[in-house]
Amino acid sequence: MPTASVIIAAGGLGRRFQAAGARAAERGPFEQHPTKAFAPLAGKPVLAHTLACFAEIPSVVEFIVAVPEGALDWAEEHFDAAGVGGRRLKIVAGGRDRPDSVARALEVSDPGTELVAVHDAVRPLIRRAVAEEALRVAVERGAAVVGRPVDHTVKRVAEDRSVTETVHRHGLWVAQTPQVFRREIITNAYHKRDEVVGEVTDDAQLVEALGYEVVMVLGDAVNLKITTPEDLRICEAILAAGWPFDRRTP
Repeated sequence: MPTASVIIAAGGLGRRFQAAGARAAERGPFEQHPTKAFAPLAGKPVLAHTLACFAEIPSVVEFIVAVPEGALDWAEEHFDAAGVGGRRLKIVAGGRDRPDSVARALEVSDPGTELVAVHDAVRPLIRRAVAEEALRVAVERGAAVVGRPVDHTVKRVAEDRSVTETVHRHGLWVAQTPQVFRREIITNAYHKRDEVVGEVTDDAQLVEALGYEVVMVLGDAVNLKITTPEDLRICEAILAAGWPFDRRTP
């Protein structure tokens, strides 16, 4: 397997998470953190769990973590620049939005690695086998996105919350991370990101805009993104139940 750089996007301030935490604090003790990526999960920061998942993959040679500028000191204090699982670790200040944060991380990544994977810091339950499959598909096809087919009924809703349409879910997937790309593809996409019209919500969108093929890789339902304190508690429960599950787990 070609070598890979893993960019961990932890640049968001987690405003919904912090707002929910502030409401929780009104009801009792609630510890705030610089970002939700640094909140404790099973005794260590969420980010530590996320890094550990990728540190098990032999082809991963470095991590670049983009954090809010105000959280740089905290991150450098809690994470050893010497590396995670023998891999190099670089911490950079994120930008004004996710694409800007990923672009800054991409700039300092090792140009010698052949693949670049981008993963949300607050998806700590990524299964190694899924991440490795995304890396494999990116080698063969150029770009791979982990995701799940939509299995709920989807409604389009107006501003007053009245339903305007039931959307046919056939062929619809929910994108997750990691999203993995051959280096030349993601580098080219970010060089031309100013040409993309409208809001950019994930890295694959930039690649799609240039006409590259992007292939979906089936992920796990538990590869959830921590957005609220309730999500954090769900992750706690999943870990307590024995994640990552194997065939011996009831």
